[in-house]
Amino acid sequence: MPMKTEKQSLLGMYVHTHWGYNRPYAARSWTIADWEGYLAGLNALGYEMIMVWPLLDSMPPEPTASDRDFLATLGRMIDLAHDRYGMKVVVTACPNTIGNEKSAAYTFAQRPYFVCEKKINPKDRREVDEFMKGRRKQFEPLRTADALAIIDSDPGGYIGSTNDEFVALVKGQIEGFRSFNPQAELIYWMLAGWENYNRFWAAAQGDPTVEMWEHFKGEGFQETLRMMQAEVPEPWSVFTMRKEHREAVEALGLRDKAMAFPYGLIEGEPTFPLTNFSPAELENGVTAALALREPRGIMANAQTHCLQLPGTYMFAHFVRGGTAANMDLERFAEEVLPGTGKTLTRGWRAIGERDPDVQRTVAGELRKYVGTAKRAGRLSGLLFGDADRFLTDLAMNLDLRAALINLKSSLDSESTKISGAIHRVLDHLRTYQQRLGYVDAFCGPLDTELNQQLERLDDDSLSMVLKDFENWRNPAVRNGIVPRLLAAMEDYYQRSK
Repeated sequence: MPMKTEKQSLLGMYVHTHWGYNRPYAARSWTIADWEGYLAGLNALGYEMIMVWPLLDSMPPEPTASDRDFLATLGRMIDLAHDRYGMKVVVTACPNTIGNEKSAAYTFAQRPYFVCEKKINPKDRREVDEFMKGRRKQFEPLRTADALAIIDSDPGGYIGSTNDEFVALVKGQIEGFRSFNPQAELIYWMLAGWENYNRFWAAAQGDPTVEMWEHFKGEGFQETLRMMQAEVPEPWSVFTMRKEHREAVEALGLRDKAMAFPYGLIEGEPTFPLTNFSPAELENGVTAALALREPRGIMANAQTHCLQLPGTYMFAHFVRGGTAANMDLERFAEEVLPGTGKTLTRGWRAIGERDPDVQRTVAGELRKYVGTAKRAGRLSGLLFGDADRFLTDLAMNLDLRAALINLKSSLDSESTKISGAIHRVLDHLRTYQQRLGYVDAFCGPLDTELNQQLERLDDDSLSMVLKDFENWRNPAVRNGIVPRLLAAMEDYYQRSK
């Protein structure tokens, strides 16, 4: 059953399962015990809402055995969130995407999204009907969720499709979900806008490196919202991220339906999994989002939740009116792993301070706790059951970041030791990447600290791989690109040492 009571203004966390890599880094790999620990930690920090994208959009219309197992785990998670923590649960999906003929050949945990996604034509009644039949089969195990969120772009879309077709797809999906749960809420997740996104896809056919936001325009949101007012039965609400979303909501008197979703403040996606630490940036982002005073609350997000503990804490701290000056990271760290608070805090702060010598020193200090730090704290669920893995991950993060800083310094000074700096990055990155199992394209810190630095070498072999990171015409070429990048770096090192 859906949760019985609902606070109007909520603090939420979005769990993104798109990218398939190792447990517990990738959310699609989580067991029910992982979910239980994570929900306990979130709830203790003040989070009252959880949203998950269950990748229905690359799952076959007839879910496989591994799909059914995953959906059953999510069903148990929903009940646990309701019954033990009183949390609201949202599942999210795209308007017109579902698994293609290749999708059933993969297990859920290993399925590559873009290889297995099919975009159905909103103008084709037969395709739409088959799509909705498949969606209902996917929805049934998730039927006790409180709400279904549908995003208007990225992924999904169809060149030439119009906003009225988007609303019809949304209406069809919420009707399917409500056939199992009549009281379920619909949430319209405003992002680029349906027609804007379709213009982007049209442009990408001629230029695979085109940026999505180049084709973002403010128009279209009011039209979409008006059609939803006329055609989608209550209850429904909206996620807002940009000023254009806010302006459309205000213009139509729909402010009471809005929840702020400042995407990417803790961690963007797709991003190569590294622990982030930038209190000032995070505080500014949360403060700006709260200034909108969205009545339904605010949503955070991350991609690799077991690495983003400081951001998860700080987001909740800032939402409650705290500042970077008065946050108590050491106390938080002690509640995660008693006896390690000072060293954990030094490690997190060293990420932001960008001193490679300090980073390497603290990495060594963290490793001294491996095998000894066993006591459970109030927030130990955030460790996903393994304190040693958590400590080792942070130490490896610091060593890798130190090597990346040294690479940039070598390039800035036009040092003759660039090949050696690349080799040191490779030594750390290879081991860490194998630990994570992450193989797909990324933006975020590693893009800035590695890809953008490698571009400066103007090497044909490296450039060929780096170019594919930006290919939107055929996103499937980005699946498995990290091993290709590592191989190209090794080749460069061998040629230049």
